[in-house]
Amino acid sequence: MLTAKKLCVERQGHRILSDVSVEISPGLVVAILGANGAGKSTLLHCLSGDVSEAKQHVFLNGKNLDSYTSQALAMSRAVMPQRVQMDFAFLVSELVEMGLWQIPRQFDKQLRVDEALALFGIETLKQRDYQTLSGGEQQRVQLARVVAQLLTPVAQADAPRYLLLDECTSNLDFAHQHQVFEVVKKLANTYQMGVVVVLHDMNLAAQYADHLVLLKQGKVLDQGSVESMLIPSKIEELYDFPVQVLPHPKGWPMIVPA
Repeated sequence: MLTAKKLCVERQGHRILSDVSVEISPGLVVAILGANGAGKSTLLHCLSGDVSEAKQHVFLNGKNLDSYTSQALAMSRAVMPQRVQMDFAFLVSELVEMGLWQIPRQFDKQLRVDEALALFGIETLKQRDYQTLSGGEQQRVQLARVVAQLLTPVAQADAPRYLLLDECTSNLDFAHQHQVFEVVKKLANTYQMGVVVVLHDMNLAAQYADHLVLLKQGKVLDQGSVESMLIPSKIEELYDFPVQVLPHPKGWPMIVPA
């Protein structure tokens, strides 16, 4: 399990997160929802180990993040930040291979690269210069890289793994958004990965998440199941905006402006 206990983060005298506690269980997709500036990305950075003062409050598989080496942490969790800046002309295959740095020599790295690219339907981009790709294509390549990191034989032999994604579908069209979340759901179900995703699209969260964390002004407003969180009163309190919640034909709630 990946947990944060009473997490507080300050920047230049401003409290970004205040007394935040969350739990991410293996095999579940957890979506963090909230308005701009609520602290969603900061919470994800804390869970990933990128905020040094928060490490003592975050625990991965029962161990404090401070007790992990960089290599051990990389084999237990992978992170895709909101923005990835690449200044060199790497081929797509080379970039995805960066997620396989710890793979033993006896395993075929190119086979693993091909498998990761196939998950997101981008096999044909393998020999393309990453910098020539569209924003959406680049985003799917980055997703392939972080997923490849957790699907290596070394990582599979370890304790439960966690995938942390910050607005991973922000540049994607409607079809590719759903393609990505179908992969995410498959990873959670098949490999028992715990997945944390920062999202703005409540309808994607409603369809694919198992658990929601509602974050407002650096505090957890509430957390729980999709059905218990996505009700008009909670959504309106979270975003200060009136909504209607309608039943989707396949069972999940569907949110529209009131």
